Amino acid sequence: MRSLQIVALLTVAVAVAGCTSRADFERMRREQLELRASLADLQANTDTIKRTVATTREDDSSQRALTAVSSIETRVAALEAAFKKLAEAQAAAPQMGSGGGVVGGLPGGVPRTEAATLAWARELQAMQSGGLDSSYMRGLQLYREGQTEQAIRTLREFVNGNGSSDLADNAQFWLGEAYYSRGDYNRSIIELNEVLLKHPQGDQIPGALLALATAFANSGDKIDARLILQKLISDHPNSDEAGVGRTQLNALSN
Repeated sequence: MRSLQIVALLTVAVAVAGCTSRADFERMRREQLELRASLADLQANTDTIKRTVATTREDDSSQRALTAVSSIETRVAALEAAFKKLAEAQAAAPQMGSGGGVVGGLPGGVPRTEAATLAWARELQAMQSGGLDSSYMRGLQLYREGQTEQAIRTLREFVNGNGSSDLADNAQFWLGEAYYSRGDYNRSIIELNEVLLKHPQGDQIPGALLALATAFANSGDKIDARLILQKLISDHPNSDEAGVGRTQLNALSN
């Protein structure tokens, strides 16, 4: 059956999630669409048979219908479980950068600001398009793995050697986040402030402001945190970071 074929394919896709290539990832997306369609068909068939059973006498035909309902419901449950696994596999599936580094979603064990979560989503998109520097990719991977000391060293080397790169402000931002993940809020503030000083026109400014506000708040400086959030909302009102900043500002004001 088509649904069973999809489940079989899905099992393979989930099993190799740890070494997923971009082609594999796209195949998983297509399988997800097929899975959704099969699931909808099965659920529709289940509903139809249930209505038939409700209006049929308790004879052989109704018993056959009940058996069919049970079979379809079992298949629906299997598809739903498989769909859940596929969604989890896609969320954790690593993305391949052109430099050969592998970077997946940020694990829950890495302390981070909400700015880092937003920035990481953009990094993954950039990795899919290719063209990222391999040393920069390595720094991100070390950060993701929680190897903050090595990440800081790698990102620092990149910043020092590539000050004019379009990725320099990104690397400086992740330096600040690396220190934040270690609970060193004061050093995180220093590094994030470098983004504002050295890259005032960079696209990482909203993220740096949001992360700065978070670091100030966690260090106990709520006044500066509110001031920075107000600047973020005023200067970059349409950014994703400003949306988060409004929520944080309300929380700090209460």
